[in-house]
Amino acid sequence: MPENSKWEGKTRGGLSGHKIFVFILNTFGLRSAYFLLRFVAFYFLLFAKSTKTSLKYFREIHGYGRFKSWRAAYRNYFIFGQILLDRVALLSGVKTNFTIEHEGQAENLRSLKNKGKGSILLSAHIGNWEIAGQMLEVLDQKFNILMYDNEAEKMKAYLDGVMGKKSYNIIAIRDADMSHLVELHSAFSNNEMVVMHGDRYLPGTPTIEKTFMGKKAKFPVGPFLMAVKFGVPIVLVFALKETRSHYHFFALPPIEVKRARSKEQLEKAISEVSDKYVEAVENMVKKYPDQWFNFYDFWASES
Repeated sequence: MPENSKWEGKTRGGLSGHKIFVFILNTFGLRSAYFLLRFVAFYFLLFAKSTKTSLKYFREIHGYGRFKSWRAAYRNYFIFGQILLDRVALLSGVKTNFTIEHEGQAENLRSLKNKGKGSILLSAHIGNWEIAGQMLEVLDQKFNILMYDNEAEKMKAYLDGVMGKKSYNIIAIRDADMSHLVELHSAFSNNEMVVMHGDRYLPGTPTIEKTFMGKKAKFPVGPFLMAVKFGVPIVLVFALKETRSHYHFFALPPIEVKRARSKEQLEKAISEVSDKYVEAVENMVKKYPDQWFNFYDFWASES
């Protein structure tokens, strides 16, 4: 199996990466940090193991030539670094001049509260999720972030320190028990939103295979199974960086999901909902190819 062929259960950079960017921001400011980032991105391009899979992604998935692939891989690192800096600036209250174009927020997000049964906001590792999170705060509705336990506790402690009192809660997925299901049931019963990604899974967890960007790839079953089991709608949300200071926030029309009563209904509903998710992510990847931040071989076979 090639290097970086699987996601290992940790977000690249993790907590230490956030702390480094906090230091850079506090010391140099956002504009200067962007300048320094050019050299950091070039270093990653030359020495990071993920460069091999990034080049493969641009060549095989987007059909880029050799030079264009290297240039795109550099830009991929550079934009990823900008988004990390933007993320820390937003969470820590640093003054920014960001502008955000809203598409679907009013009609597709505000309507969820009136349904009275909770909802799932599903995204992917493309663009800047924290910008999307900022959009949730104006809805006056509590939201929960679902994430794996190996990242949850440290990240929660850190976010509490930089965010202060916000209307969010982290639900940790633990292998040892199923306590997260109880928390999810409580959240949906209280008409709360549950926020998660649908494009990564840990080895050994259930997956569903889809054709994505012209090649077979596996996606976690969990988000779609959850929607069908609880019978809650899904809204696909993305926030993409279009210029240095401008983001485009997308909230797609809700996918209404009925609670499955049989195995056949369950499998059919999971297949249909996951098809809509994969189609939406594919459209975003085609439009913003250099903001796909899965730095491993997403299309690699497990065999």
